[in-house]
Amino acid sequence: MKWSKVKQLVERRFAKSICGRVAVFSTRYQCSCGRGWITIDGREIADLSTLASGSRYGAIYHETTHTPCVKHPAIADNERTPGQLVEVGEFSRFDLHEACWKFLHSSIAESLSSPNPLIKGLAILDGRVGRQRLERIAAEPLHPLVKALLRFRIKADHEYRSKTGVATNQKSIDESTTTSN
Repeated sequence: MKWSKVKQLVERRFAKSICGRVAVFSTRYQCSCGRGWITIDGREIADLSTLASGSRYGAIYHETTHTPCVKHPAIADNERTPGQLVEVGEFSRFDLHEACWKFLHSSIAESLSSPNPLIKGLAILDGRVGRQRLERIAAEPLHPLVKALLRFRIKADHEYRSKTGVATNQKSIDESTTTSN
């Protein structure tokens, strides 16, 4: 499947509160390395450079990516750069492609419990995940990228509810339909 179609399918699953605000991108250079990136409101929050991953770690796949190819280990919390969501070379464009594919072909529960921060991050943005589940996830130890996406989603949901008066979680929708019958 072409990247443009994968991107479209992934972004179509995003919650209404963040629709059009979060985007995933991928490009390939002549060297075939390329990069992926994630933006919020047009600002790049994660650079997933294949060249940087290969140069820094000698492998282009993160250890949580499902592939038989050579992988590099995850970065320990004590080795992270403060304030940086993704370390240089931590993930590659290939990691992003695999994460998107796995996200599209897994249940929301599988995606939310994935050890892969890219898959879990995409799942947090999914419209099928409600407020209570997001709050439970917030209590877990999370990768910096996942934590930032979670904070953004919770804030965006709150703003969306305030602005539209529309519930963004399934429980509220279910309650309103049973009381009207």
